[in-house]
Amino acid sequence: MDITCLISALLFLTGNILLIYFYLKESQREHFDYNAYTRLDPEYLKKEWEFIEKERPKWLSAGIINGLAWFFFAFPMIQLAWILSQRGSRSLWLHVSIALLAMSGALTEWLARFLYIGSSMAMQMLTKNFNLENWLGENSEDLLGYRTLEITHIVVRGLILFIDSFEWICLFFIMVFVHISVRRWRVKDLETFGACWNSLGLFVGLLSVLDFVAEVLRLDGFKLFGPIAFWYAIVNRCVLLPTWLIMLGLRLPSAANKLNEDPLSHIHTQQQNGV
Repeated sequence: MDITCLISALLFLTGNILLIYFYLKESQREHFDYNAYTRLDPEYLKKEWEFIEKERPKWLSAGIINGLAWFFFAFPMIQLAWILSQRGSRSLWLHVSIALLAMSGALTEWLARFLYIGSSMAMQMLTKNFNLENWLGENSEDLLGYRTLEITHIVVRGLILFIDSFEWICLFFIMVFVHISVRRWRVKDLETFGACWNSLGLFVGLLSVLDFVAEVLRLDGFKLFGPIAFWYAIVNRCVLLPTWLIMLGLRLPSAANKLNEDPLSHIHTQQQNGV
């Protein structure tokens, strides 16, 4: 069993369970009013920021754990690309792309996490230490600061969301390229990498595109696309992807052993036995 596959699978599972829990709490908040949100109603925004401050640790924890999952995910992907390329002797562009996409996914995930942590700390400081309630005059309680803060938060969240969602595009291309390479591998070896596992990887890749679309569209239509992202997250992130990784972890050691075998060893053995 490849340990990096196991660690990555467990981290993906843990991080996405926390993320799904956050989505669930977000969908169940009683104060949610889309019309009040689009009007930037100050009283509503104040309640919204109280909710964000309460649930922020879960979101940040999920992001950090997913970042670690992508870090460990890159190692078996690089090893798999090396094996499938027969030590870099076959379809070099295809297998280099797999390794680069895995590293790019890990890099963008950590970049998004650091950007969000920085903006989150700054906004938390604004809500606690700065005057957001009385801008028109002393004791006016106009709450205009919350409107300004929310506009800034929407812009920053849009920027980070696209960076964060890029990992699903990376995962889509990784799974497609792995599927193509494994199909070529199975022409000569049907035992090392199974057809069901390879088809599962392609299905994970296709769902990753839908995951990307649902995540992005949550910015514009939370009521419709929030539940879609929620259910895709459960199926793809918590079930299919960890399952695919664990199955890969069971196959990688034997594949590496086959790659490291001396191709003439079987002939030598036969000659020694007088065959």
